[in-house]
Amino acid sequence: MGNEEVQRCYSVEDDDEALACLKKVVKEDSGSCKPKLVLLTQDSCSPCKEERELHAEDIAAGIIKEVSVDSPEGMIIAMKNEIDIFPSLILVDCNDAIINPDRVDD
Repeated sequence: MGNEEVQRCYSVEDDDEALACLKKVVKEDSGSCKPKLVLLTQDSCSPCKEERELHAEDIAAGIIKEVSVDSPEGMIIAMKNEIDIFPSLILVDCNDAIINPDRVDD
């Protein structure tokens, strides 16, 4: 698994299939800078609660990591990636930088 697989996932047009592909990459990648799916949430946010429930199984399995933007880690991820809409499900590298389709060849 690697950048080629992430790029393939990003090229999938169906959102559900693309997410399933990314979850597989996260689950199976064993590289030195393993990507991770992060669900950024906010404590008093109704849509965040819905997303948390939608992804509960993957959160429990460790495939998606829920991080509150109200926590120090969440604040750093949100600021570093200029995210101000919550909930946000993002794919990040080992340095918590978003892996964008146009950056996959890093």
